[in-house]
Amino acid sequence: MKKRIDELVELLNYHSRKYHEEDSPIISDYDYDMLLKELAELEQLYPMYKSDSSPTLRIGSQPLKEFAKVKHEIQMESLSNAFTYDDLYAFHERILKESIKPEYVLEKKIDGLSVSLEYINNKFVRGSTRGDGIFGEDITNNLKTIPYIPLILQINEIIPYLEVRGEVYMDKESFKKINEIAAQNGDKEFANPRNAAAGSLRQLDPKVTARRNLKIFIFNLQKIQGIDFDTHVQTLDFLHNAGFETNEIVRVSENISDIISGIEEIQSKRLSYKHDIDGAVIKLNNLSDRLILGSTAKAPRWAIAYKYPPEQKETVIKDIFVQVGRSGVLTPNAEFDPVFVSGSRISRATLHNMDFINSNDIRVNDHVLIQKAGDVIPEVVKVLKDKRSGNEIKFNMPNKCPLCKSDVIKMEDKAAYKCIGINCIGQISRRLEHFCSKEAMDIEGLSTAAVEKFLDLKLVNNISDIYDLHLKKDLLINIDGFGKKSIEKLLTAIEKSKQNNIDRLIFGLGIKHIGKKASSLIADNFSNMDEIISADINDFTSIDTFGEIMAKSIVGYFKNDDAIELINKLKIQGINMESQSFSNTKKISEKLSGKTFVITGSFNGHTRDELKQIISKNGGNVTDSISKKTDYLLVGENPGSKLSKAEILGIRIINIEELISTLLY
Repeated sequence: MKKRIDELVELLNYHSRKYHEEDSPIISDYDYDMLLKELAELEQLYPMYKSDSSPTLRIGSQPLKEFAKVKHEIQMESLSNAFTYDDLYAFHERILKESIKPEYVLEKKIDGLSVSLEYINNKFVRGSTRGDGIFGEDITNNLKTIPYIPLILQINEIIPYLEVRGEVYMDKESFKKINEIAAQNGDKEFANPRNAAAGSLRQLDPKVTARRNLKIFIFNLQKIQGIDFDTHVQTLDFLHNAGFETNEIVRVSENISDIISGIEEIQSKRLSYKHDIDGAVIKLNNLSDRLILGSTAKAPRWAIAYKYPPEQKETVIKDIFVQVGRSGVLTPNAEFDPVFVSGSRISRATLHNMDFINSNDIRVNDHVLIQKAGDVIPEVVKVLKDKRSGNEIKFNMPNKCPLCKSDVIKMEDKAAYKCIGINCIGQISRRLEHFCSKEAMDIEGLSTAAVEKFLDLKLVNNISDIYDLHLKKDLLINIDGFGKKSIEKLLTAIEKSKQNNIDRLIFGLGIKHIGKKASSLIADNFSNMDEIISADINDFTSIDTFGEIMAKSIVGYFKNDDAIELINKLKIQGINMESQSFSNTKKISEKLSGKTFVITGSFNGHTRDELKQIISKNGGNVTDSISKKTDYLLVGENPGSKLSKAEILGIRIINIEELISTLLY
């Protein structure tokens, strides 16, 4: 079970970053919640495998580095989720066991970005995102551009301090307009209103935020000085009179069945609302009862969110076509009659591979249900086989690549089919796009649309041609969407990318099985590109966590003459081929070889990163969580729960003096 728990932790942390920090989720909220629920259940059954970095202990995400940190005086908690009415009845029973006679308030759950607003002596002084619940991002100037936030409370009495919590959102009409403008300008469109609102609030220029027509509903009073209230309803009435747009109270009742009827009422009207909602929230009305119940590590016990399933629409598949990826893999896609789902018009969805098509028996002319994973990625969720007429056509993967007409082969032991054409334009396009992406060489301005334009105009034919674009400025100015400023910005980004550390270049090459983490490991263990090219499989597998499949892949890549030719061209164009991180992690001894350390607490004169470097340079391995495989727990001041876990498991506990003495003698 430990393996599955570790898998879930890694998977959920990845999707949490995509949702909270990048505003680009790739799975639905429901799918994320189901994974989180599975993890919580496993951790309850096997508490010894629960790590301190478990997503079940986290609320949101780490604050972005571009904004100043704000420590929330009142922790901004998340809500526990209910997916069935049985979950709601269980919530009700837990409250009854505390000898509380509950009165519930039912509200819509707005799909936006949660923020805190703080007022001193009636004046708005600071606004921040939720972040990880304890620390958020200071976005005061951006929030001031939202006209629905009063800069001065509209009341006569002076309130020394007030903190409220609300949800910033973009309504459907504003979302439609902003995407229409983006399409006209050739810019990337937002996936949904929630992402648009989150992206707008995280703009470094408040003028951009001001143009986005954001709105806000206040849904909770976090703290107030000078006035006492008995109920949640009273607080919302007060806040409304003070000038806030407060969340609508749909129903107040002591009867949980009546509340459930209200949930069904909200769901029946869901599509008619001017803004997106993703559920309903049930809260205790009595504030004293809330204090009695308190909170868990991340969520209040006095409230719960009922999550609606993703919106689904019926349509008809008109065609199944394939796209060629940067590795040559052919991905089948469905083209269907356009439908509006989760606020946007969609007409295509990925069908992943032939196994997915065959297992779901998806055919051209089938009636299907479509939804958007994470309200972003269109997907086919069900074939309505009872609506088949006999005119449905089975799909077969083509024998020839639709772009270059080279042979298509089925990959061994996989469901994937691949074009074997070396110069296939589809692969070149995807390779260029990947090379320029933010996590690779980070060349802003070379978007998917720009890459395709440059390929069509023969301005670039391969990766190295990117670095010759400065010689073609006169041609660039004649391309639609490229003015003098955008061209200068693009050329500056290209020039800047030459100084990237070598791990970005390795990742940008798109070597099979070599992701961002593997690229960093390579950069940490080789001083330059020539060393990497000349290394053998054993050199790579000797790196901790670097597997044989990855090693064979990178060694095989550099045996290709085309790959060596590309590297040589990039060298001539001045791209950095040295590892800037190698000197920082190069081993100086093997005194800690084979030993695994966990670090807890604070240390005078040393940061944790410095201690990790010391251990790594001397052959040791540092992990974040205690397990039976841990050899040493390095303890500083104010250690956390890891100390007690180590004592239970009989792990040796050492201090920094003992670590240093081990290295000296």
